[in-house]
Amino acid sequence: MPAAAAMLGMQYVSRVPRPPLDGLIDDLYYLEGVPPYARLTLRPMPAALLIVNLGAPFRIRAGTDIETAEYADGCVITMPTRAFEFGYPLQTRSVGAHFKP
Repeated sequence: MPAAAAMLGMQYVSRVPRPPLDGLIDDLYYLEGVPPYARLTLRPMPAALLIVNLGAPFRIRAGTDIETAEYADGCVITMPTRAFEFGYPLQTRSVGAHFKP
């Protein structure tokens, strides 16, 4: 089932994959545009997240880390047990997958 949302100049398109991938992946998504916020706090979750970056690098700071790590190509976040801060560039573009627990 397709889902799309436009948020203040940002486009988010989400699709549920067909079998057999639907048994492993909740959704595949595309994100592009100007984010409505510079940083997003993501809480611990019971599943992995894959982000393939197609634009300017984004930054992630985990837990009590003072420094942020820059990701130009993308990353995999595997079942985070603590919150982390995701920093968007002024223009963002990425594709990714939200995996099932």
